[in-house]
Amino acid sequence: MSVGETEDRTSAAQGPTGTNGGKANFFTRWLRTSEIQGVICAVSIYTCYLYYGFLHEKMFKVEYGGEKFSYSTFLVFMQCIFNMTAAGIVLRIFPQEKRDTTPHSSYALVSLSYLGAMVCSFSALHYISYPMQVLVKSCKMIPVMVMGVFVSKRRYSWKETMCVLMITAGVAIFSYKPKAAQTGETSLIGYLLLAASLICDGFTGPFQERIVGASNPTSHQMMFWQNFWAAAWLFAASAASGQGVAGTQFFYKHPEALKDGFFFCLASAVGQNFIFYTVRNLSALTCTTITTTRKFFTLLVSLVFFKHSLNMRQVSAVVLVFTGIIWETVHKHQKKQAKLAAEKVRAKAEKTE
Repeated sequence: MSVGETEDRTSAAQGPTGTNGGKANFFTRWLRTSEIQGVICAVSIYTCYLYYGFLHEKMFKVEYGGEKFSYSTFLVFMQCIFNMTAAGIVLRIFPQEKRDTTPHSSYALVSLSYLGAMVCSFSALHYISYPMQVLVKSCKMIPVMVMGVFVSKRRYSWKETMCVLMITAGVAIFSYKPKAAQTGETSLIGYLLLAASLICDGFTGPFQERIVGASNPTSHQMMFWQNFWAAAWLFAASAASGQGVAGTQFFYKHPEALKDGFFFCLASAVGQNFIFYTVRNLSALTCTTITTTRKFFTLLVSLVFFKHSLNMRQVSAVVLVFTGIIWETVHKHQKKQAKLAAEKVRAKAEKTE
């Protein structure tokens, strides 16, 4: 039954006054406004991913019964299963008119970079702090621009270049240590894993754009099949490495870790649905703004709950990084609006000829 049919029946049942029917119509129209939808999506994404970030750090940094969780591949496998299930439920409740014609080989390929980014990012937490991980993972535009220069021979404006320089400088200032620490070698491993994660992120976007351009699947169709193939790859990897059995035993031995893992994956699945909804029904800029600011507050939650200490140099570095990210987001939106305006003028000129 549609919303309209429900409202009509409610209105008829209320009699000639139609008071409750009017309220229902007003409430439905109120919910459909982009501003209200934006607020609902922002609150939902914030709630899901702040809790997700809290559990993420807890699972890798806090001991369960004297043992630390160290099964990154198995946890990403669980996350993909939850994401796939959430997308499957949405597709089941709201059947898609258009069948997804994307070859499975395309999804199998994009899932490799997608899961590679997550596994490397998760594994890096064994070697570096969570605030450092959040900060570096906020720099996805760096590998995208580097690949654009060397692979696609693209040229970038001075504003885009300045944004990258600000972000790079911020990360360098944040991670700089005046004295060589004894854990320098392990920290280097963490940085290398994050670099690999960013490179994988740089591949994922273009792969997804190619799929959308070729067959234009819906957001949830892409979410389902991308996570399906990622889970398939990770099932094989978990079985071959022994992480599947070891991770299952760890959860059986430590029920609190199992509870944290369950809600970690659930928060990811629900949050990802709201992200897809925001991109599809509001705008990519709205989604980027929400997710970018969310990362900043995730960092603050980490500082408060896990007692990380930052000196003034590192605080300045955080401000520098997020200033660069926000500037880049605004600049990208302005470019897009200018392009749309130019296309409208050109289309209008062609009609008058």
